[in-house]
Amino acid sequence: MNVAIFVRVSTLDQKNNTDSVETHIERGKMYAQSKGWNVVKIYNLAGVSGKSTIKHRQTLEMFQDVKTSKIQGIIISSLSRLARNTSELLEYSKFFEEHNASLISINESLDTSTSGGKFFYTLLSALSTYEREITNERQIASLNYRRKQGKFTGGMVSYGFKIIDAEVVINEEEATVRRLIYDLFLEHQRTSTVAKELNQRGYVTRKGRNWSDVTIKRLLKNTDAKGIRRCNYRGNSSKENPKGFKPQSEWQFLPCPKLISEEKWEEVNAIIRAQEKGSFFKQPLNKRVHLFTGYLKCEQGHKMSIKSKSNRYTCKECKYGIGKDDLEEVFLSRIKQFLISDEELSEYNQSNIQELNLKVDEIEFAKSELSKLESKLDKLVDLNIKGEIPTKGFKKHYDPIFVRKENLEASIKTLEIELEQLEKAKSSFQIIANKSIDFYNNWNNLDRGEKRYIVEAITNKIIFDNQTILFKLKQIAPLSFLELNPKGQQRGTIL
Repeated sequence: MNVAIFVRVSTLDQKNNTDSVETHIERGKMYAQSKGWNVVKIYNLAGVSGKSTIKHRQTLEMFQDVKTSKIQGIIISSLSRLARNTSELLEYSKFFEEHNASLISINESLDTSTSGGKFFYTLLSALSTYEREITNERQIASLNYRRKQGKFTGGMVSYGFKIIDAEVVINEEEATVRRLIYDLFLEHQRTSTVAKELNQRGYVTRKGRNWSDVTIKRLLKNTDAKGIRRCNYRGNSSKENPKGFKPQSEWQFLPCPKLISEEKWEEVNAIIRAQEKGSFFKQPLNKRVHLFTGYLKCEQGHKMSIKSKSNRYTCKECKYGIGKDDLEEVFLSRIKQFLISDEELSEYNQSNIQELNLKVDEIEFAKSELSKLESKLDKLVDLNIKGEIPTKGFKKHYDPIFVRKENLEASIKTLEIELEQLEKAKSSFQIIANKSIDFYNNWNNLDRGEKRYIVEAITNKIIFDNQTILFKLKQIAPLSFLELNPKGQQRGTIL
């Protein structure tokens, strides 16, 4: 198989000599050699931010090479080197799946050409667990650094707060009105009444305008009043995303001064939720609110939907349907069965052992290279002592090798730490599976929006023939124990 190596190293890592393009390329070549693959190209994104890599010219070149079958897979050191946000990871995975190419990540023992690799990728991406941890760590580190430098960390503060020396503090003048809003709502339980009361008392917004019920509701629901400030949730707007909201995996929540007690905030928002629920069911539900609308079809390809005041997905043409709760139960059951597969666990463990062996080989190779460099340095010193290399020119010959030696020593330390982590993580797949089971066991506590997000993340199509349900899921590998056909379709039966 012809493969390519995809390398992205941050400018900071290169500057500090904690990481290098050469290290990643060497790792990729060794991995390809262990698999018997041919490395035919290298895509170098040195110094490129991982926030968005999918439109970089090197990435576009890679896409074209995959489309024309010049390469059948790419090797990366870790998923974070490919992209740092879930949406782009899913786009990459979809592209490789559509063009029958493999995505291989060394650190995660991930190879989408195998069933274990496909499952692991979907699990990390759909639940956003992996991406969220990496993103939060980097965001928090960046925010802490900027705060130490006395710089503003970005974003806007809502009514009742202000920024002083890059810190969010209470604006005492506005805070008085913001607290009054909560008290008035508890008294009247109407946002329009609160707005009217504030306007009659002569209070205006920060922009000098009259208060509206929309503004009141937004401030009442904002968690910063109870000491939790939402950050990094908006970016550049576009036609597809006019409000510029970022994926929720990139959102960050930071502590800030409290305006009211958490108990009062919860009391107010409990009233708002009850009011929203009451009005919600008096109006026709939006189609996208239902979990499987747009994905569920009959065997003839007709879309199945829920009619007003009904709890069943029905097909107008075929005249049959299925209860929405029944479909949700079968969907959840199939995902849980997939997660507890002994076959998947066995396959992942085998992959993990291969990675351990590769890591040992990497360390041995690096130590061998280090020994060669040390010998070269010793020879240079001997030649200098003998006068064969003049002192004036000695530094020119000695320094580059010495720098390579130091970088290699640092690389060996990193590899040894990675090896230790791999040895401790032989059961990592089972841990992830167990956490995922816990997540799905908590399914009934998720709101419909959260459930819908999961369905969209892992579902291509669901087909119902009035007896059985066929789930066509994204990137999930075919497993015989789930009665899957060779195309990776999961079949469930309504009893």
